[in-house]
Amino acid sequence: MTTLFNFGRAIGHDFKREQTAEDLRLEVANFKLAGTGGFLSIVKYLCFAILGSLNFHLFYSHLPGIWGVGLGAVAILFECCTIYFWNSQNWSAGSHQRALQAFAVIFTVASFVHGSAALYQLAGVGPSLHLPLEIYSKFLAFPLLFGLMVLAVCVLHYVHWQTRISEAQAETQLRAARSRAELITEAVDLENKAQIETERLHFLEKKLVLEEQYVSVIEKFVAIKSRGQRALDRIEDPDVRREINAALGRTTTELPAPRRIAPLPSSIPAAVGDNDPK
Repeated sequence: MTTLFNFGRAIGHDFKREQTAEDLRLEVANFKLAGTGGFLSIVKYLCFAILGSLNFHLFYSHLPGIWGVGLGAVAILFECCTIYFWNSQNWSAGSHQRALQAFAVIFTVASFVHGSAALYQLAGVGPSLHLPLEIYSKFLAFPLLFGLMVLAVCVLHYVHWQTRISEAQAETQLRAARSRAELITEAVDLENKAQIETERLHFLEKKLVLEEQYVSVIEKFVAIKSRGQRALDRIEDPDVRREINAALGRTTTELPAPRRIAPLPSSIPAAVGDNDPK
């Protein structure tokens, strides 16, 4: 009996542990963090709707007519941009997220200041701000609101991740185009060098042909001169050889033949006197 009792108690403990673990899993699965939707979204849109109405009333009451309606529409567009910034900053990261948060705060502060001024005018408490608000609405409101929206669009476009990807792609294409240009330039340079070397080779070939022709002509010249020299050598008379050399324009070192010296005139009478009888 004791063994059966212990066995049943062990089974009960195992069942309780499994039930506790299942309860923990269900608790973890059903646990949810506080979000930005639901009631908070309703409050957010309601607050910005009130601020938009106050902004429109501020500009329309100080600038009646079409200009006041237009400036009020710009103020409502300003509120829409503010809502977009607050909604989008949770779905971004890095510099784009920081820019969204910064513009969301700046736009909210500007909208709150305009709404407070409008509410102050509607309540009628304190000194009147009609003149300063009229000057602000006529000369400063539109440049401020429109300029902030244009600045936000430009900055957000610049820091967007797609812009970074486009810049990286453009940089890659630029490097590829530069590499292709350098390759084409190098190929043209090598082609020019090859053409120059080919022309130099043709020049050397022509030069060799000319030198071969020179050698052939020299050999012919030497053969002719040798034949002429042998012909001259066969002439025994030196005077004839000199005349032929002079006719051919040659210079010769051959010495002329020695001439016979005639007897002196004084020796003749002496000989005659010896034979003359006295």
